[in-house]
Amino acid sequence: MSRKKIWGIEREVLEMVNQASQQTHPLEFVAALRAEDGVIYELLLLPGSISSGSSATFPTFNLPIDFSIVGSVHSHPGPSNRPSRADLHLFSSYGSVHIITCAPYDMASWRSYDRQGRPIELRVV
Repeated sequence: MSRKKIWGIEREVLEMVNQASQQTHPLEFVAALRAEDGVIYELLLLPGSISSGSSATFPTFNLPIDFSIVGSVHSHPGPSNRPSRADLHLFSSYGSVHIITCAPYDMASWRSYDRQGRPIELRVV
């Protein structure tokens, strides 16, 4: 995992997250996040990811040894982008930045969190 502070996310990545979330609705979408120079620039779809209408996860043992992977992103099919208890467990065990987007999956639907589930600000670049 990257030790550098993550301060931004590319607009195209956020648009891709929302599009994938719309396409998988009502199931949750899940992916890992890759960053460079403090900016999230890529989604990493992992084999073995599991999605349902109430959860989404990927096996962390499938993650490549890659220090550019900084966290996760997933969708909630309802109107809340607040982390669940299961989300908080994942956040605390993997990565430093986690994003949740929710219906209607637009540029105002997402929120980012740190390992403890505290909201953090990411600038869209």
